[in-house]
Amino acid sequence: MLGGQIDFLFDPGIAIQYVKTGKLRMLAVASLRRSPLVPDVPTLDELGLKGFDADAVFGLYAPAGTPQAVIRRVNAEVNRALESPAVRSRIEILGNVPEPLTPVAFGEKGVADFKRFGTVIKERGIRAD
Repeated sequence: MLGGQIDFLFDPGIAIQYVKTGKLRMLAVASLRRSPLVPDVPTLDELGLKGFDADAVFGLYAPAGTPQAVIRRVNAEVNRALESPAVRSRIEILGNVPEPLTPVAFGEKGVADFKRFGTVIKERGIRAD
């Protein structure tokens, strides 16, 4: 985009630094709520694409059968790290918002996303060739 080779980008991670310096203009965010990183930028839902939500969630996964004590400990340590200004800053530089979750909340989010994107895939007949 900066070199004039493409006109559109749908991932703020690599461009957020240029948005913050004014070299690029962000038109919208793809989550249902505005980003605290760019609070003046509307959501696609606000702009008329009702219900549009392509928010991404990143997390850690463990093999089935991992003891709950281990899962709780890893979760506590990750959430503690996410409270660190240094870690938060590195995540925010990529255009993401750190949001510590419990293992249950993370699992529920994964199930909801699976259903949501599964519906989109079925409705639109998307398939991998």
